[in-house]
Amino acid sequence: MEKNMFKNLILTTGVVSALTLAGCATMTNPSTDRNLTMLQNKNWLVTEINGVEYKVNPAQTVNIASLMFNNSALSGSDGCNRIMGGYTVKGTQIALTQLAKTQMACLNATDTPEKFTQALEQVTNYKVSEKTLKLLNNDGKVLVELKSK
Repeated sequence: MEKNMFKNLILTTGVVSALTLAGCATMTNPSTDRNLTMLQNKNWLVTEINGVEYKVNPAQTVNIASLMFNNSALSGSDGCNRIMGGYTVKGTQIALTQLAKTQMACLNATDTPEKFTQALEQVTNYKVSEKTLKLLNNDGKVLVELKSK
């Protein structure tokens, strides 16, 4: 009899714990939601990498370093190759995951693709407003600044 009571207690505790964790996992954070609304579904054009300004001609449609965040997918260009991967956000923290890019032979002889890729590998945080996105490292240094149209 005592053995069955112990089993029921463990089973009940496990179910309650699982429901509690599931409830916590689905709770939303208003700050994260607000940031995601401003971050997603925009074409972000790179205007600065590690303090170096990049002139962007809005009429130009190719060879522009850019990013686009949709749901949990990240896509864009380093100015030559296509970039793809995923991302997760919690508050102002962002993790760029499984980044990959095409390996095209690029005709323009700039170092933008390498600098952009290196900067993206260090990103841990972000600040976003309606028209500006700043990707930062752990120390709060702006690695990449982007503008939306």
